[in-house]
Amino acid sequence: MDIKKLETFINLVETRNYTRTAKALHVTQPTVSHDIKAIENEIGVKLFNRNKRYVNVTQDGKAFYQKIRPLINNYYSAVQDIQKKDLAENYKIIIGYSYTPFNDMYIPIWIKKFQQIYPQAKFSIISLNHNELKQQVLAGEIDIIITTGRDAADLNNVKSYHIETESFKAIVPQKNPLCQKNILELEDFQNEKMLFLDNNWAAEDLINLQNRVMHINNQMHITYVNDLSALNILIKAEQGIAFGLYFLYPHLNKNSVYVPLDWEPQVDLVAITQKNNAKRIVYQFIKFIQDFNFDFE
Repeated sequence: MDIKKLETFINLVETRNYTRTAKALHVTQPTVSHDIKAIENEIGVKLFNRNKRYVNVTQDGKAFYQKIRPLINNYYSAVQDIQKKDLAENYKIIIGYSYTPFNDMYIPIWIKKFQQIYPQAKFSIISLNHNELKQQVLAGEIDIIITTGRDAADLNNVKSYHIETESFKAIVPQKNPLCQKNILELEDFQNEKMLFLDNNWAAEDLINLQNRVMHINNQMHITYVNDLSALNILIKAEQGIAFGLYFLYPHLNKNSVYVPLDWEPQVDLVAITQKNNAKRIVYQFIKFIQDFNFDFE
């Protein structure tokens, strides 16, 4: 049975007047008469006694009203709840997160400052390793991940938004003589202690650099770590030389320095989201990140 016709029936019971019901529902009086007749024909019961002067509800009409009124109230309440939930979901941004000092520093700042502009925005964080995050954004379970342009190049059905571009640098302990050089060649790492990130967490740009350095220098002492948190600890403990970007380590502690690296490929930092992501708030957040001024040293 048509919800709108039932709404007409309820209103007519409450007004006992065709003209007032038609006005309240923004329809014509013949439409009200047609809807009531259609309900009576469908259920096979007379609901109103009417003539030119009055409208009386029959006993069956009263009984029907008592049953239908709560159902219609529940229907519209359910519709409103779903619409509110859907509206809230449209303002929810799910960020895919894997630990880097950069993410730890800037994501909280982005969230706080963005909510000052868009207070209705809500955030959720999903923490996974690098490769798992890419699969989750493809599946539509995550709205945004921050990665490199090269790492996102093999992903179908995503949009990529450029944030910054920079070159790799060596992160060298200050006690190591290599920190005195203006620029480091790839062959300068012979016999050095090196800290490499394994392929499950490293983006393709870093994997390519590590493989190239390993190919050129066959006498390095390499320690592999399985995530950036562990790598960061070893860097702070001066356990070797690592390769980094401001995108990974925006600030180093006093025991290490960045030294430029003679490695031509540059790295693009990008935000990616699924192509069919319909949340306008997600694109506003990406634009906010693109316009953000980074405090790199």
